[in-house]
Amino acid sequence: MSLDKILQRIREDAEAEAARIIDESKKKAEEIKENARREASEVSEALKKEIERGAQLEASRLLTQARLEGKLRLLSRKKELIEQVLDRAFQNESLIQKGLKKEVVLKEGRREESFDQEKLKEELRPLLESYIAKVLKI
Repeated sequence: MSLDKILQRIREDAEAEAARIIDESKKKAEEIKENARREASEVSEALKKEIERGAQLEASRLLTQARLEGKLRLLSRKKELIEQVLDRAFQNESLIQKGLKKEVVLKEGRREESFDQEKLKEELRPLLESYIAKVLKI
């Protein structure tokens, strides 16, 4: 073999090897790229699910808080109305004229005592609340 043929052969082998290395590198680069895409997609999906779960929890929390605030406002208003009813009842002219009295039975006999309006209101308030709840079926 002549030197030119040997050099030609070495050049061809080197070009073939370079082409093989380039092809192999392209395949590995494509695999790496595909793996990176797949991993990014998985991470993205996991983050999306986590964000959705967080959003659902926050929405549920806000809804629960709104319901609670509504119930608290209703309860507050109910107490205000009961207080107004009790105040008006104690402003009734016939009650003022007669006076609120109770008969106390003692060992020695009986005696009349005047009711403390505030104490009576405190005693009547839960009874009135219970009655209203029963009538309104709540």
